[in-house]
This record gives sequence, structure tokens and C-alpha cells, in this order.
Amino acid sequence: MGDASVAREKPGFRRRKILVQPGYQLRVAATILVLILAYSWLLGFLVFYPLHLQFSSATSREEQFWLAREIIDLHKRFWPSVLVVGVLVAVQSIFATHRVVGPAYHLRRIMEGFSAGEYDMRAHLRRWDRLRELEAAVNTLGEALLRRKNAQQECVSRLQGAAAVLKGGVSGPIPAPEVQEAVEEIGRVAADLAKDD
Repeated sequence: MGDASVAREKPGFRRRKILVQPGYQLRVAATILVLILAYSWLLGFLVFYPLHLQFSSATSREEQFWLAREIIDLHKRFWPSVLVVGVLVAVQSIFATHRVVGPAYHLRRIMEGFSAGEYDMRAHLRRWDRLRELEAAVNTLGEALLRRKNAQQECVSRLQGAAAVLKGGVSGPIPAPEVQEAVEEIGRVAADLAKDD
């Protein structure tokens, strides 16, 4: 019930957890890291293979020595840079997925509240979150469910009132069994509707 009160108020909060769904977010980060490393390997091949060909076709020892030093220096700078950039982009992907996963988690909590009959809950996403269209749809659904619940409660009250009046009216001189049965059925329907609330 505490979650419901948090979701009903317009929050001035910031989500504290970056890893809302760790399995998904870390899988995305790992996939991005692997892709960056694979593309970097391809880039490395495109950069180093021509140097290798040039080294193989070099005619003098001095030229080969100079090219070997250049290739080694380039390797020393290139691969650590690729690793740093890959890790930074993977970490950034965790923050980027948080803008989708966080709102999805919040909207799921609202929908679970609706399933429990708490139709007055509303979704309030942060201004930079994704899924804003879904936020509006969930809030519209909540309003419709709340109107339906209120209409159902009003219908139950009217049925219960009508059943009480009928019961009082047919308790006099011997009513027809069909009338008595209809009055009892109205009472049972009103009780069933009241239980569904």
C-alpha cells in the first residue's frame, strides 16, 4: 500500500537505483561492449593490415625497423584506447537503458496496483524518461477503471435499495412465489456485485 501512495503523488524524486533490472541492463551493456570490440577489431585490421603489407614489401632493414616501431607504437595506443572507449560506452548504455527500464518498472507497479483494485494510482515519469506515451495511456486506463468502479458501486447501492423496498413491499399478504424469488435474486446480484469491489 506504501507503493500506491508514492505513485499517487506527483513525485519530486529521483530514482536511486541505476540498475532497476540488472539482468537486462547488464546484458545490453555487455552486448554493446562486445560489438564495440568487434568493430574495433575490424578497424584495427583496416589500419594495421596495410602497414603489415608495407612492412612485408620494405626493401631495406632501416625501413622495416622504422615500420616495426610505428606498428608497435600504434598498437600500444590503439588497443588500450579501444578498451577504454568500449567500457565507457558500455557504462553509458546502463544509464541510457535506465531511461526506459526505470519507467517500465514504475508503470508495471501501477498496473499491478490496478490488478489489485487500486484504480486511483497514477504514473508520473521524470521529464527525461522514455515511454511518455505509455504513461498517458496508463493514466487514462486508471481513470476509466476508477469511473467504472464508481459506477458499479452506485449500481450496487441502487440495487440494494430497490431490493430492500421490494422486500418490504412483498412481506405483507402472501406474495407470489415468483415475486419473492425475483426479490431474492436481486439481493444476491447486489451482494455479488458488492463482492467484486
